Amino acid sequence: MLTPRQAQFAFVPLVVTLMSGVMSFAMTALHRGFGPGLVDAWLRGWPVAFAVALPAAWVILPGSRALLARVTRACREATDPARRLGRMG
Repeated sequence: MLTPRQAQFAFVPLVVTLMSGVMSFAMTALHRGFGPGLVDAWLRGWPVAFAVALPAAWVILPGSRALLARVTRACREATDPARRLGRMG
């Protein structure tokens, strides 16, 4: 079982692995079509996609978080003391 801190560090590589796999498969299938050799071509291209995507995610993620923090406002319901759990409306 992972600790919350370990899970935080594992999140980016896990998402990058899955997304690079999906995207490299989609692009390989689009380029080659669904035919013989598709899986071999995909498995040759996936490590390249991962090698590009992981450092890109590490560079892009902090800026994305900072941008979202600047454009996010607190939810009124979360800060309004008159609104309590269970109250409707």
